[in-house]
Amino acid sequence: MKKITKLTDEQKALMPEYVEKWVKIGTDTSRLDPINTEKIVKNIRNLIDMEPDVPCLIVDNPIEAWAMSYLSLKQKVAVKDLHSEMLSIFNGNPKKYDVPRCELPWMTGSFFASTFAFYDFMIEELGVELEKELWTKYKIWEASSQVGCVYPLDDCTIVSQKPKTIHLEDGKLHKDGEPALTYDGLGELVIWSLNGVEVPEWLAKTSAQDLTLDDYSKLDNADVKAEFVRKVGIERFIDQGKIVDSFNEYDIATHEWWHKSEYELVDMKSLFSTLDYAPYLKMVNQTTSIFHMEGVSPSCRTVGEALKERFGGKDFVINSIA
Repeated sequence: MKKITKLTDEQKALMPEYVEKWVKIGTDTSRLDPINTEKIVKNIRNLIDMEPDVPCLIVDNPIEAWAMSYLSLKQKVAVKDLHSEMLSIFNGNPKKYDVPRCELPWMTGSFFASTFAFYDFMIEELGVELEKELWTKYKIWEASSQVGCVYPLDDCTIVSQKPKTIHLEDGKLHKDGEPALTYDGLGELVIWSLNGVEVPEWLAKTSAQDLTLDDYSKLDNADVKAEFVRKVGIERFIDQGKIVDSFNEYDIATHEWWHKSEYELVDMKSLFSTLDYAPYLKMVNQTTSIFHMEGVSPSCRTVGEALKERFGGKDFVINSIA
């Protein structure tokens, strides 16, 4: 195969097709078919040199799957008793087992779709060829995208269902007001996420108008803080900013429009612990008299530079929009 160092425009144009295909597979929430799941699991076990003819146990979510695998591996619970003993863990009356934090499964199933998308594109569009034996192994691995998490054990294989619901926005796990990802079953497995950032339940559920600056002070994680600001609006934090440049610094005779819009460049870095400088252009709508703020690049150090960037490179030392 000829070595390539970059993709052609035609090849790049095909990439969204593969993204769409594998996002659809990765976010599929249909229930597992037991017969097909058992077939996939047998092939996997053959691939990794494990006895294929063992029970395949399908559970509702990865937490249940981990609990049962722990019971089998560490507590030596018999296969026939795994489900009932798993129930005792969640009933907890009293707890019979001190189950440690959940560990990653041997295979993550549909959550590995992004990797399969990469290989699918490489094989189909770039002509990457695999030897017959390796191709067979790859297709067995790829088939795991049809199921949830997989725990192959000596005397059984435990497989979790896929999520009950998954919500994406712009390719990121996101749902404002509701869980972004949910599972059926025990363990209350839900994920609250805004724009791909896992956030506390209260932040996702509470409406923007009901969130307060006191709520913001409860947060430690920089990414979660950023999502709080994104949700409620940077304008709510104007008092936390430092004015870098202001319309007041300019003669109204030559900058009348700047004065009417009350343009100010405000550094909001106090909200973002990972940034040294976070400039926002503050402006007042001359019709409604309501101000809002827009982020600009760190290269902007004056109102004029921010306006030039905002309007596509045009200089704005003027009285009105031409």
